[in-house]
Amino acid sequence: MVIIPIKLLTMLPVLIMLPILTVFPDTCKVIIDVILAYFFNVSETELAIDGVRRSDEKAKQQKSPRNGDVIFVNATGPLDWFVWKMISENPKNAKVGIASGEGVAIFDSWMSWVSWCLSGSLHVPKEAKSKIVHITDIDASSSNVDGVTDLKKYVGEKGTLYVVVEGTITNNKGILSFPLGFDAGALAKMTISCGYGLKVLSMKVLPAGISGTVIPTNKWWWLFLNFGSLSMNLKYKMRMTAIVDKYSKTGTENMESELITDSVIRTKLANNSRLKLLSRDMDVHKKREYIQAVRESMEKKYV
Repeated sequence: MVIIPIKLLTMLPVLIMLPILTVFPDTCKVIIDVILAYFFNVSETELAIDGVRRSDEKAKQQKSPRNGDVIFVNATGPLDWFVWKMISENPKNAKVGIASGEGVAIFDSWMSWVSWCLSGSLHVPKEAKSKIVHITDIDASSSNVDGVTDLKKYVGEKGTLYVVVEGTITNNKGILSFPLGFDAGALAKMTISCGYGLKVLSMKVLPAGISGTVIPTNKWWWLFLNFGSLSMNLKYKMRMTAIVDKYSKTGTENMESELITDSVIRTKLANNSRLKLLSRDMDVHKKREYIQAVRESMEKKYV
């Protein structure tokens, strides 16, 4: 397993230089692509966009994650962070947040994201709790100030915000209900009122179980699986649907904000039933209870 320390030593200077390279978006995307391919054995990152032919590269570029977009997404594991950066118009200003009862908790770095993923993604990390996009009712003028201000701070005109709406990592097979207290419809309204675009990105990684971290995962075991292989075998299959395209010339295809509900968003995430819509009581809270029950069972077994 000499390959693991060699890859680690090679990767360190690349990661150190990455913040500098983000100044140049195209160069940054190439570097991230190399990181995913060489270090993590990602052989393909395919982004399909509703209403756009796969061969139409110009249209795909126009419809890809753009500056001023808020994107509802499901998450599969630590590598998602790099994939989202790579497909964004401006990788430097692409931010990631997770849905919670308090709003959208923003991660301040890829390291905090990876740590959260490996921990089992069961709780909002402390560092993210200090950076919250509060979701407020824009129809109530007295209560909309904080949420709109937060959203403009983390998106602005040159940023892209990816929101993991399930509030946790999932298993490539189904879509959980959103966390208790998280109002995706209200966030959608707030996004549209700010003049931002709203999109849904459905993620699937093949083969499942290699890079994913659905349950708490030992970081050395994860590195062994993802650094130890010489073959390029991971494939990211993504499909994006624009609910509101801020760059659309006509706007005729944009959905009215009143029609954007949790059910609509979950259906889009399911990608034409390629992922199963789980029951309403299946959410991050249920996942937390299940993992706790498994832990207690294992402890009793070895007592």
